[in-house]
Amino acid sequence: MKKYFENDDILSIIYRWRKELGIVFIITLILSVFFSSSLVIKPKYRSFARVYPSNLNSYSEESYSEQMLQLLESDVIRNKLVEEFNLQEHYEIADDDPHKVDRLYKEYNDNVTFTKTKYESVEIEVRDISPEMAYEMLNRLISLYNEQVKIIQDSQLKEAVKTLEKVLKTKEAEMDTLEAQINFLRDKYSLLDYKSQVKNISKEYYKLLARPNGSAERLNKVKKELDQLKSKGSEFERLTDILQGVRTEYTKIKIEYDSQFKELLRDKKYANVIVNGYKSDKKVYPIRWLIVTISLASAMLAAIGVISFMDRVNKITE
Repeated sequence: MKKYFENDDILSIIYRWRKELGIVFIITLILSVFFSSSLVIKPKYRSFARVYPSNLNSYSEESYSEQMLQLLESDVIRNKLVEEFNLQEHYEIADDDPHKVDRLYKEYNDNVTFTKTKYESVEIEVRDISPEMAYEMLNRLISLYNEQVKIIQDSQLKEAVKTLEKVLKTKEAEMDTLEAQINFLRDKYSLLDYKSQVKNISKEYYKLLARPNGSAERLNKVKKELDQLKSKGSEFERLTDILQGVRTEYTKIKIEYDSQFKELLRDKKYANVIVNGYKSDKKVYPIRWLIVTISLASAMLAAIGVISFMDRVNKITE
C-alpha cells in the first residue's frame, strides 16, 4: 500500500501550496520571534559557583558533598534567602494568592539548583531576570551555608564544653577535699614524706632498743611516734595516691576542654570556592533560536499534514 507521506507526494504538495506554506512560514516566524522576545518572556541570567565542603563532621555514611547538598536544600537556608531578598515580591506572587507558598517554592526551586559533580564538589546555580540579583543570591547562599554549619557545629561544641566544665568542677572539688584531708594529716601528725619518716624513726627506735641503759621515756615516745606514723601514714599515702590519680584525670579533661574551646572560637570556612560566581552579561533563557526553530518546524509539519489530508480527501471525493 502506498505510504501516506511519500517523498514525491510531499514535494508535490510543497510545490503546489508553496505560497500558502510561505505565508505560514512568515507568520510563524514573526509570531515566534515576538513571543520569544523580552516583551513576552523575561530573559534570565545565570550565576554559578563550584564549592568543596570542608571542616564537616561525620554523622552517617553520607559523603561530605552529600551533607553539603542536604544543608543547601534545607528549608532554613531557603527561607532566609526568600526573606532577605523578598522573593515573593520579586517573583510577582500576590499576597492574596491562595497558593502563594507553593508558587513561591516552585519558582525558587526552578531558579536555584544544587548539583553534585563527579569530583565530589557541588555546583550552585542561581537564575534570575537580574544578573546582579542572581550574583548576590549566589554569594549569600554560600555565606548562609557557612553560617548554618557553624550554628550546628557550635551547638555541639558548646554542649561538649559545658559537659567538660561540669566534670572539671567536680574534679576540682574532689581535689580540694583530698588536699584538705592530706593537709590535716600533715599538720596534725607532721607527715611530710611518709616512707622516709618511717625509715628514720624505725632506725632510732631499734637503736634505743639496742641500748640496755637507754631512756625508757625516750623509747616510749619514739614508739608512740612510730605507731602513730604507721597508723596515719598509710591513710596519708592512700589519699596522696588518690589525689595524684585525680590530678592526672583533671589534666586530661582540661586538655580536651581547651581543645574544644579553641575549636569553638576558631573562625572556619565550610565551603571552599573553587569556581567563583560572576555577574553574567549573557542571558541563558529563553533560547530564542531554539524556540523559533521548533515553532517553524512544528507549524510547517502541521500545515503540510493538513494540506496533505485535504488533498487526499479531495481525491477520494472526485
